[in-house]
Amino acid sequence: ALQLAMTCKDAYAVAFPRVLADVSLGDPGEDDGPHRLKMFCRSMLDYDHQMPHLKALRLLEGAFACSSNAGSRGGWGADFSSADLLTELLLKADSLRVVHIRDAEPLFQSHPSVYEALAKLPRLRELSLYYIGNSTLKAMSQLTSRPAIIENGLWKDGPRPQGDITPLGPYVESLRHLKLWECGCMLESVIDRHIWPNVHTLDIGGRIAKISELAHVFPNLRRLTFFLEFSIKQEMGTAAPCWPELDYLETSAPLPSFPSPARRLQLQYPMGAKSGTQNDLKTLPLMEKTNPVVLSCTIAQSLPRTMIERMKAATPALRYVELMLTDGSYGHSMTPQDVLQWVVRVVISFAASLPRPPPPPIPPARPRVRPSPAFAPI
Repeated sequence: ALQLAMTCKDAYAVAFPRVLADVSLGDPGEDDGPHRLKMFCRSMLDYDHQMPHLKALRLLEGAFACSSNAGSRGGWGADFSSADLLTELLLKADSLRVVHIRDAEPLFQSHPSVYEALAKLPRLRELSLYYIGNSTLKAMSQLTSRPAIIENGLWKDGPRPQGDITPLGPYVESLRHLKLWECGCMLESVIDRHIWPNVHTLDIGGRIAKISELAHVFPNLRRLTFFLEFSIKQEMGTAAPCWPELDYLETSAPLPSFPSPARRLQLQYPMGAKSGTQNDLKTLPLMEKTNPVVLSCTIAQSLPRTMIERMKAATPALRYVELMLTDGSYGHSMTPQDVLQWVVRVVISFAASLPRPPPPPIPPARPRVRPSPAFAPI
């Protein structure tokens, strides 16, 4: 459609605002680096009448990356030569709703004017900053906007802070979705400072506070994701049930002590993997306590039938199942016969245990209407 629009002035006028509505730069697979970012900024500044069309700007991992010949093997270095142009763009991009910056902390440290311009954006609804640090936290604390979604990932500024969520304090009322990838430590030790009653989705990884403390800070969660490598502080005793209306729980490791029910349970690790026997056993208490209506998981071809029966017994409320097959990292390829045996042993077994839906009601019989007799005129 864009190629067609380039051949017609009227079509171009209609299509180009849609192109500018969501711009992503810095895709390593497309050799999309600092030079491309400079060209984009210059173009937008030269034709600033198009600035209102720019709603989302995503600067990916290659936006500030350049090849480096330093050392014997070379590699990649940082190139922030586009930062001044980016600052000018942000100062004029009043319509921006979404900003994603992959190399936030190195950029902000070398060019503080960028985060100062970012802080002045008046309509920002979603802010995603990766490779964060103290300069990033300072930028977040100075935002003019009140974003509903904040995403932070991977602390990159010396020792990680323990419980430094002060920058998030101004957004107690506006925040709806918080993502802390590999920097869950930001929630440690300051649990009593703020409560976010409006946050319904939390994605978190890294070093994480106790479940009971998370429940205190985010009392109305509906969706909760524990991402990749994470560790949760142990409770002193048995954690009381929390989040009675949790719709979705996703985890990349077993949580045998998780205290709350969840309507959908998504397991991002395989059951029956080569070295995962302990994971399988720890998953059973998680299934019992969440008692999901919907279960999504990956099951290895070698998972014993006894474990399948225990999984079914642990989820009496189960109504829907999404199952994926893996070889369990045993290193051998599966034949079509292996897949068929897995379907019979696992899929059909789960399907047989699910309650059958009631038959549709039979509509009442409609009374037959006799046609009125037709009389011909005499």
